Amino acid sequence: MSSVVAFLRRPGRAFYGWRVLALIGFMGALNNAFFSRGAALFLIPVEASLGLNRATSSLVFSLARSEGAVEGPVIGYLVDRLGARKILIIGIVLTGIGFLIFAASRHLWTFALAYLVFISMGATMAFQHAASATVNKWFSRYRVRAISINEASGNLGSTLLVPVIGIVIHLYSWQAAAVMAALAYLVILLPLAPLVKESPETMGLLPDGATQEQVAQARKAASEGNSAEAQKLLRFYDTVDFTVLEALRTPGYWFLLTGTMFRQVAKAAIQVHFVAIMVWKGLDIGVAGLVFALWLGMNVPSKLLCGFIGDRLPKQVILGGGMLLYALSLFMVLESSALWALVLSAVLGGMSEGITPVNWGAIGDYFGRRYYATLRGIINLSHSWALLLAPFLAGWWFDHHQNYVLTLAVSVAASLVSALLYVLMRRPKPPARAAAQTVAAATSRS
Repeated sequence: MSSVVAFLRRPGRAFYGWRVLALIGFMGALNNAFFSRGAALFLIPVEASLGLNRATSSLVFSLARSEGAVEGPVIGYLVDRLGARKILIIGIVLTGIGFLIFAASRHLWTFALAYLVFISMGATMAFQHAASATVNKWFSRYRVRAISINEASGNLGSTLLVPVIGIVIHLYSWQAAAVMAALAYLVILLPLAPLVKESPETMGLLPDGATQEQVAQARKAASEGNSAEAQKLLRFYDTVDFTVLEALRTPGYWFLLTGTMFRQVAKAAIQVHFVAIMVWKGLDIGVAGLVFALWLGMNVPSKLLCGFIGDRLPKQVILGGGMLLYALSLFMVLESSALWALVLSAVLGGMSEGITPVNWGAIGDYFGRRYYATLRGIINLSHSWALLLAPFLAGWWFDHHQNYVLTLAVSVAASLVSALLYVLMRRPKPPARAAAQTVAAATSRS
């Protein structure tokens, strides 16, 4: 641990934001494995251990995911107001305690208490809001690239750890896996959280490692009309942050919100029931876990690829194309039980997950850094109902019909609607006050 502290505090020639990103990426990797993807591994053994049916166990996991989204606007506001590091620390503590309670659960009410009050709230606070807001503040020109690296790190952690968690559950118990998760949060992540620097400005820096001299030269070149590249650069460093109300008045925000909402409708049930769907298709639970790990593993190269092109190509193209690919992957699962088709579906579905950083990067790219967490929280709230209902209804349907046909069909349809909404999205015009501020800034510089 001392070597990590020394590395983070030692000045270097490279932009310090990359160190912050590496730290957040490592922390997110552990969280992604135990919380974000762990539900799919815990679903069946917890159900059997506590004597629950599929609908009830699915309801708790889906309530946990939706509860995290419901609190989004409030937590986002607190991150913007109080700072990301405080929220990060509080969230890690809550999650670690929650996994300890979860491991000791012998009844439905303690299982629900652990997941709903502690694990979901804590993990959402720390990693969906605080960590992502920190990355958004450290990067502007390379925002999507940085978010992609952070997301890919999380999926790499899942790829490596999900099989380990599955083995622990198989050889020992799901309780042992829950204790392992608690130790990861309280012993590893908690000491690292205070080392996170919230923004480049706290260290006298600018986002992306830009210098004041470079920005001044770009302003001069842009004012003389000599450089399109300078104009593009200033879009990242001289933009006026939208307020929450200004963003809510733009069509671009609503297309982004509704596109994300239908994307979550398409994903919510699949993420919780993926392993169970593979078992329904005829795979044993061990092979199903490997296919799930393959899905997660494909997230890593796809997110890195989308990060590379996400700051270059229109976001509508990337987001719309990704959702079409996701629809194709689910259609293959719906139509075939062959192992090769399920494996290919996992490859395509995992690749489609690469658009996630582009989705969240669009908020900062379109509306700025100042109110990123609040604007993201509102989008999370918009799909909270899907995170609750979709997994529960998928479990209810399975209990009554012993199949996932309707679940897959609804997810395919929602993917297509999401793709259309993303394609219709456009970058909003700057707020009216931006023109007056630009004139005032130009006057002061002349």
